[in-house]
Amino acid sequence: MLYQHTKTGARVKVISEWDSGEWFMVEDQDGRLYTVYKTEIKPDESATKTVKTLQVKDKAAKEAPRAFPPDHRLNINVATAQMIADHIKGIGLKTAREIKDIQMSLSGEKFSSLDQLKQIKRVDWDSVFAANLVRV
Repeated sequence: MLYQHTKTGARVKVISEWDSGEWFMVEDQDGRLYTVYKTEIKPDESATKTVKTLQVKDKAAKEAPRAFPPDHRLNINVATAQMIADHIKGIGLKTAREIKDIQMSLSGEKFSSLDQLKQIKRVDWDSVFAANLVRV
């Protein structure tokens, strides 16, 4: 079963749990491991179904079965300003550069949650998040 991390929007799979299911060790699509509290993740039925379908196709093609579905969302932390402008309708290069400037000013030079993007008021972030176009 795959889950979606509510803060970052990343798809994750549970590796282990402790404290009677209160905390989970999860792995994201990029292979990073971290811990989350039970309220920070929610089941992602569509992603799980997609992975199971793709695993059957991988097995038939004699390829290594995949753990995550192909991700069409843009990882805002690793994208360039040009990639952001190209990927998100309504965001131009000037706004994309402002997003990267904010990112560089943060601790660790990366966004830790999608809500941090709301500092830029010119963009309708609620519709961008609803369309599931970006992740951190």
